[in-house]
Formats: sequence, C-alpha cells, structure tokens
Amino acid sequence: MQMMVKGVLVGFWLIFVPVAAGIPFVKKKKDYTLGESFLAGLLLMLAVAQLLILPGIFRKLSLHLVTLLFAIVMGLCAAYGLYGFAGSAGSYGKRLRKSIPEISPWMWIAAGVILVQIGVCVYYAHMDADDAFYVATATTSVHTDSIFAYNPYSGAEYAVLPRRYVLSPFPVLLAVISQLSGGLHPAVAAHTIYPVVFLLAAYLVYHQFGRLWFAEKRREQGVFLLFCAVIIWFSGFSVYTGGNFLLVRIWQGKAVLAAVILPFLIYLGLVLMLEDQPEYPWLLLAMANLAACHVSSMGIMLAPVVTGLFVLLALVKNRSPRRFLYGILCCMPSLLLGGVYLCL
Repeated sequence: MQMMVKGVLVGFWLIFVPVAAGIPFVKKKKDYTLGESFLAGLLLMLAVAQLLILPGIFRKLSLHLVTLLFAIVMGLCAAYGLYGFAGSAGSYGKRLRKSIPEISPWMWIAAGVILVQIGVCVYYAHMDADDAFYVATATTSVHTDSIFAYNPYSGAEYAVLPRRYVLSPFPVLLAVISQLSGGLHPAVAAHTIYPVVFLLAAYLVYHQFGRLWFAEKRREQGVFLLFCAVIIWFSGFSVYTGGNFLLVRIWQGKAVLAAVILPFLIYLGLVLMLEDQPEYPWLLLAMANLAACHVSSMGIMLAPVVTGLFVLLALVKNRSPRRFLYGILCCMPSLLLGGVYLCL
C-alpha cells in the first residue's frame, strides 16, 4: 500500500504536473498535443530546479526548504496551466477522439517497441560507476537534509565546492523528487522511475521531428518513429553512443542532455529557422538553455552553441535582427553560468 502511494505521488509530480504546467507554452498551436505540453513542462521543471537549487547551494539552504519552494512553484504553474486548459478541454477532446482512429499501424508498432525498451530499462538493473557520485549525492542530500554540503565519496564536508558539478545540480533534483514522492529512495527513483519519464520524453522529441518533417503524413511519422526506436535499440556497439546513454544510463544528467534536451533544442531551432512566425514562445527556448545547464556542465557550453547556430541561420534566412536578438537573450543563462564556471 505504501509503495502504491509513492507510485501515485511519482506519477503526479513527474507526469501530471509537467503536462499541466507546460500547457501555456503550447496552447497557441492549433494542433498541439499533451505530449508537447509534457516536454515543455519538463523543461520548465528543470529550469525551476536550476533557479531554486543553485542559489540554495551557495546560501546553504536545507533540502526540505528547497523541496517546499519547488513544490509551491511547480504547483502554481500546474494550476495556471489547468486554468488555461479548462476552456479548451472540450475542443481538445473532440480533436483527440477524431485523431485516434487515424493513427497509423506503424505508430502503434513503434509504441510497442518503445514500451518494450522502457520495460527492459525498468526491470533489469544496470550498474554504472558514475552512480557513486550522482545517485550518492542525492542519497547524501536526503540523509543530511542538505544540498552539496558533503562529499558523497567520503561523507566529509566540502571545503571547496566541486566546480565541475555544482553549477549543474541535477542529482539534487533527484533528492527533491524523492522527498516529494513520500520518501522513495533516490536509487529506486533513479533506476526505475527516471527511465520511464526520460525515455518517454526522448521519443516524444523524435515524434515532434516526425510531425515537423512529415506534416499530415501519419504513415511516414509512424515509420520514422519506429526507425528511431530500432536504431537506438541496436546502438550498444559502443558505450559512447547517444542510444547507449538513453537506454542504460538515462538517470544521469549528461544522458538527459544528449537524449532529450539537445535534440529538443535542435527541434526548436528548426522551427525558428523554417517558420516565418514560430508558434512556440521564446521563453521555451530560454528554458531549454537553462535546463541544459541544470543537467550537465557540458550543457552550459553546448546549449548556446546549438542555439546560436540556428539563430544565425534564421537571421540569414529571415533577415530579422529582432529574432536574432531574442535568440541571443535566450542564451544569456548559459553564457552567465559559463562565466561563473570560469571564475570558480
């Protein structure tokens, strides 16, 4: 019974809240899906975590205080999203009922393959040496009610904060989710809950690429997603491939960066470049950059590079200095944290 309660809480904070909180960022699109709102809400959750946890580290706040602030902010965002969705729920339901019979058999096959991959990742345990820091940091935070105060290797208090990790406190978010899920152990959350959430997010990003490249072609969208799933399934020929990171270590921040956030940044960049009037708000691009900073220190460098590349291409294609300026502003969190990283 206790595990069922924890499971419900996990579903609430990692599925329901992101879906609800992401609705305001995608509802202007006529054909938006709850999958898109989930991706937007997940980026919002990571960005909020960065804005709350990073100051908390330097102010030496307790974990329970940061968890409370995180719950309040995300709860308010979810409530606002539900309020905005209430007026259009009927029309969205009609569109959903109409679209379900039109789903291609290839899409159902792809969904089955993806579910098998998720089941394998959840059921079988992969022991990774990096868990000695990432998962142990979350466990240490839970047991000491602190954030980045103690070295997870030795248990000694940090004399100097590790600059490689401190600006990307993704393991602390694992501790926060553990606390919000009724005390679910961080190791359990990392190895059985995170794979479900982030594999789902990764394939939703690939689905967005399919919808962009094969608009109104349901069969081609399904074939594309199945192709992505098969390629990822057979990407274990090296421990350095993106598919390997996705399937065997997705609970680590660098894997989330490679499998979810950078592909979504590329998708947003394509939309920015190809569409004369992008339907996504610029705030979503800024949140994606901030989320990249949160999950990995590599994201601090790679996110502005990806964003800047597409902003330059959009400038050449659309001749819009205003759009270029907005794109640069979206990179500011990454550039600011990069400067802080060099100063530490």
